[in-house]
Amino acid sequence: MSVFRGKNLIVFGDSIMYGSGNGGVGVGEYLAKDMGFSIKKYCVGGARVGYYPGKNWMVEQVRAAVNDGATADYIIFDGFTNDCNTTNGKDCDVPLGEITPGFENFDIFSLKPQGTTFSNCFETIVHALKKYFPQAKMLFVRPHRMGRRDEYLQRLYGERAAELCKKWGIAVADIYSLSDLNTFDPEMRDKYTNDSYGWGRGDATHPNAAGYTQKYMPVIEEVIKSL
Repeated sequence: MSVFRGKNLIVFGDSIMYGSGNGGVGVGEYLAKDMGFSIKKYCVGGARVGYYPGKNWMVEQVRAAVNDGATADYIIFDGFTNDCNTTNGKDCDVPLGEITPGFENFDIFSLKPQGTTFSNCFETIVHALKKYFPQAKMLFVRPHRMGRRDEYLQRLYGERAAELCKKWGIAVADIYSLSDLNTFDPEMRDKYTNDSYGWGRGDATHPNAAGYTQKYMPVIEEVIKSL
């Protein structure tokens, strides 16, 4: 019997965590199937770590979990793919910002959306997860090398997320570095991501069943077992 069976897992993040384009079967569902977790999902497609008008804000996902009185033995989350999107064709939707010295003065319930950055919101989220779910083991998922994002920007934001995880003692399942999934490659794009928009090809972003089971879950499950 799996030692994870019946353990409560909360999932935060964006469409990759949710399973958009894969019938809502995302990272949490595969972990439930493979390892026996009981999952609660707060992830939403299009979510951003930092605030962007009209889009889901991950800060609100965490607030909702706290307000719900949710309990967690494990927490898994992602976030930055949409922050480094350039909706206007030039600027990232959410500025990268700076790492805040120390570990104090983060309050997820008083955080205002105006003027926030990716880094500030990421740290505020992690502080809240540690404060309100102190017994939970936590894992951040850095997604694959993605053909629908500027290569420099996704590396910049991904490295910042990894740096913040190191600061706060959060484990990282680094799909970007530890998997060969690279959807700049048309063959990989079509084999491992969904045709979410009816383009007649993979969308480069949203894993299909093969993308999850062959490229994402082996890395994620190995890290979870090490926590």
